[in-house]
Amino acid sequence: MSFHITPPTGQTLNPHHTVAEQRNIEWVLRFCPGLAQEPAKLDRLRQARFSRLAALTYPRVGADELTLLCNWITWLFVHDDCWCDDSDADEAALTQLHTQVLATLRGELTPAPDDTALLHMLAELGPRIRRWANDGWMDHFIADIDAYLQSNRWEAQNRRLGLTPPLASYVKMRCFTGAMDTVFDCIELCEHLDFAPGLREHSALSRLRLLANNCVCWANDIFSLDKELLEHNAHNLVFVLRRERGLTLAQALDQAVAMHDAELRAFEWSAARLPDFAGEFRRQFGARAEAAIGTYVAGLRSWMRGNIAWSWETPRYKGCLSMRGFSANV
Repeated sequence: MSFHITPPTGQTLNPHHTVAEQRNIEWVLRFCPGLAQEPAKLDRLRQARFSRLAALTYPRVGADELTLLCNWITWLFVHDDCWCDDSDADEAALTQLHTQVLATLRGELTPAPDDTALLHMLAELGPRIRRWANDGWMDHFIADIDAYLQSNRWEAQNRRLGLTPPLASYVKMRCFTGAMDTVFDCIELCEHLDFAPGLREHSALSRLRLLANNCVCWANDIFSLDKELLEHNAHNLVFVLRRERGLTLAQALDQAVAMHDAELRAFEWSAARLPDFAGEFRRQFGARAEAAIGTYVAGLRSWMRGNIAWSWETPRYKGCLSMRGFSANV
């Protein structure tokens, strides 16, 4: 179906994107070596252009940081496709995997040789993340991953019961199912921002984070509509609006676009008000807080713009390109 989210112009692309792409393919092959003998599946990974998403959403970070981000984004998409969005995995298997995911990230579990590649990927990612993370940031990151995994199980239960969630419930849970808090955390990590305790939770900043989260997730729902129609996936803002308000699919799509655009305007209005808090930020969080906030808000904006730019160019949504089944041991 057609819609009206305009592709952004002048979007900055991280100059290290070619290096990150090659490193990311090598990283996936390290854990899924069978892909080297399956050119069609390996090509599916290349076509998805996850490195382009990382390069568009983190345009200012270094090559090592961009590679780490590209690996994390790839992990999220593979997890979603193979275990969640278009998966028939039962809730018990999902719960077991998620328990192992959190234990691996905490350093409490070393995956066995025959464990899923997703766990081995995390076991390798963990020490690289900790190179730049302090304990407070890492605890927050793992808590955000836990919330994301819990929301996956909520979706799985809805699928098992054949439920389309009501709009209010869907909107509240969508900000978790998209894993956006985890990639927003990575703005702090890979821009090497030193957030003072409490700064992340300040209402002015947490409001911007939620608005940006909604913008990215709702745009994703709009771009992935055809893909999720084929997958019979009810967890999409357009389908939820259609069911709750008795709309046609076209009408629901128009309302979803309007909701996205209103959220984007609210983000820019709220971002323009940040100087009103300048004195408060300095008093509570120190002289360097303003610069860190400016970089962080620029990172949120890069995610909103970069996600749309990538969604227009990737065949993931146009060709319904899924990573499901791309490797037997995922």
